[in-house]
Amino acid sequence: MTYSFGSVCFGSLLAAIVEALKKLVQMERNENNDCQVLLCLIQCILQILEDIIEYFNKWAMVYVGLYGFGYLDAGKNVIALFKARGWTTVITDDLGSRAISFLALVLSLFIGGLGLVLQKLNPDLYQESLWDGGFLAFL
Repeated sequence: MTYSFGSVCFGSLLAAIVEALKKLVQMERNENNDCQVLLCLIQCILQILEDIIEYFNKWAMVYVGLYGFGYLDAGKNVIALFKARGWTTVITDDLGSRAISFLALVLSLFIGGLGLVLQKLNPDLYQESLWDGGFLAFL
C-alpha cells in the first residue's frame, strides 16, 4: 500500500506541464517561421527549467519515500539538508553548467543577429565573400 502517491503525482505533474509547454513551442516553431529566434529562446528556457525540476524531483522523491513527507515539505527539507551539509556547491556546480550554456546561447544569438543587421545595413560588406552573409552571421 502506498501512502505518498499524491506527492509522486504532484512532482510528475510539474515535469509534465513543462514538457507540454515545450511541445507547444516546438509545434509553433514547425508552423511559424516569423519568430524562430524567440521561440528557440523560450524552448531553451523550458529545457533548463525541465532539467532543474527533474534534478529536484530526484532528491525530493527520496524524502517522500523515506519519511512520507508531502512534495512541498520534502522539497523544503531537501534544500535545508543541502544548506546544512554544504551540498549547495554540488548543486551549484551541477546547475551552473546549464546556466553557462544558456548564457553562451544568448550571446551567440545576439552576435548572429548583429551580423544580420550589419548585412542589411551594408550589403556590400558581404559581396566579396564566397558565403552568404546570413550564413556567416550565424556561423
